[in-house]
Amino acid sequence: MKKTLVLTHEYFPFPGGVARYVYNLFKHLPQDKYLVITDNDQVKTKDNILNLQLTSSFLKPTWLMSFFKIQKIIKENKIEQIFTPNILPFGSLSYLMFKLYKIPYVISLHGLDVNLALKNKSSLTKKILANAKLIITNSQNTANLIKDLNLEKNKIKVLYPSFDLETHIDQDKLLNLEKELNITDDNLVLLTVGRLNKRKAHDLVIEAIVENKDLPLKYLIVGEGEEKENLITLVKEHGIEDKIIWAGQVADSELIYYYKLANIFVTPHRMTNVDVEGFGLVFLEAANCQLPIIAGNSGGVKEILTNEENALLVEADNLNELSKAIRLFASDCELSWKLAQNAYKRSQEFPSAKEQSKRLEGWL
Repeated sequence: MKKTLVLTHEYFPFPGGVARYVYNLFKHLPQDKYLVITDNDQVKTKDNILNLQLTSSFLKPTWLMSFFKIQKIIKENKIEQIFTPNILPFGSLSYLMFKLYKIPYVISLHGLDVNLALKNKSSLTKKILANAKLIITNSQNTANLIKDLNLEKNKIKVLYPSFDLETHIDQDKLLNLEKELNITDDNLVLLTVGRLNKRKAHDLVIEAIVENKDLPLKYLIVGEGEEKENLITLVKEHGIEDKIIWAGQVADSELIYYYKLANIFVTPHRMTNVDVEGFGLVFLEAANCQLPIIAGNSGGVKEILTNEENALLVEADNLNELSKAIRLFASDCELSWKLAQNAYKRSQEFPSAKEQSKRLEGWL
């Protein structure tokens, strides 16, 4: 493995799929073989991690201010290649480094990122991908997004996200959280973990709760995002404030407690122009916790789950299907248990973080 500069906006402990993906890929590799540079304010400088301001809205391109900083760091640390999960803007910086100094770079793609890049800066994005040493995608579905760009097929590698979810729990802590969230034994708890955006369709779950008013449902929402105020308004309009629990952002180390409080994991989807579910690590986590799963039938989800075999998959924007799926799991305990057990078995088929790191090390 050549010494690698990991150039990223997102890294642990910042929550989110990309941050966890990159962190899990590198955390098992020798620290002297990679250096992480990030500008995320939740990530502090320590060991082999540097927090630097990398972009400025006052400059075009936005990464121009960091170019000479990065150049100096590459020289001082004998960096041999760059890895970035941010095709824009850091793919642009990496491309320039390659053109000027012949430093190879690896691009990691996740779904929405490449769709936006191709939509907003198509020509530049194609150049960045064409000149990359490797293109690593988080699913075959994401790889398919670039299949028509005439790229060298042997440099596109699929590397699924891995999970190291802490499964040990403090029972007293779990009981205290249950009490704090006002969850009782007769509640049927629906759980969604993820950013509050349009694609994840939290609003459909809220509408489905309204349609199933006779069920003792509570909806536990973990995450923050741009749709939160709209969702709060929707909940108030329906007068179901007592059925919704806003957990906010939860640290990765605490997520296990929220999975353990849930009875059903649910994340449907809405169709959008560019935002797609590249993979969906939370589905693996829910499966590992042996929860029955309701998911949107789209994107990389279909590489994890199969309808009526280990989950119930519902079509985009389909409130009727979602509502029926919730009622089916609520009424058929045998089916819920069967699909949850099958989902658990499926989750065990995916490589561990350590195994994925080993694969990455071989490519780098």
